[in-house]
Amino acid sequence: MDILLLIVGLGLILAGANFLTDGSAAVAQRLRVPEFIIGLTIVAVGTSTPELVVSVLSAIAGKSDVAIGNIVGSNIFNVFVILGICALIRPLPLTRSTIRRDIPIGMVVSLLLFVLASDALLHLGPTDRLGRGDGILMLILYVALMWYTIRAAGRTEETPAEGAKAPMAAWLAAVMIVGGLAGLVFGGELFLDSATALARQLGVSESVIAITLVAGGTSLPELASSVVS
Repeated sequence: MDILLLIVGLGLILAGANFLTDGSAAVAQRLRVPEFIIGLTIVAVGTSTPELVVSVLSAIAGKSDVAIGNIVGSNIFNVFVILGICALIRPLPLTRSTIRRDIPIGMVVSLLLFVLASDALLHLGPTDRLGRGDGILMLILYVALMWYTIRAAGRTEETPAEGAKAPMAAWLAAVMIVGGLAGLVFGGELFLDSATALARQLGVSESVIAITLVAGGTSLPELASSVVS
């Protein structure tokens, strides 16, 4: 039953993330936001919404091992499994900006997480932890990075392509956003509870379940979009 509930919860998370992303992108399209900004913000954040929901709910429940394990495990899954599968399907040529900017930024971000989390190791505090100050710093850095990326890409005036679909109706976009959020929250709680119960039954720590099963499940949106791309 826990396995069944885990699958149902994951399905609700993935469907909710898809609805939320599509609805938000439709609203942005109606507001004439450039497509590359939609991709950089709404679509990118949307595919990471499962990790966000599961980790936030874990933090609220006081299960820090699941919250951290899910994020670290998802990043490992993204780099090795998703990129590995994509490279098997077709070789992936890399642009100069990816080599000189995106990959180095990803390396710096991982190193920064290690520094912020290693309070005892670096003699910055009695215990290893991520505090509110660390969270504020990471959010500020994310906003600054998005601002820099958008400035570097430049806002180009886009012309609608011939045969482009008409924008989604506003009421339908609103329903998708609300329904997506509901699916994410309910599915996230169901997924987290069943994953925790499975960990106890298997006699392994919650962090092991988080870095493997939970991380792989919440990374399915990235896997699907990357394989299609």
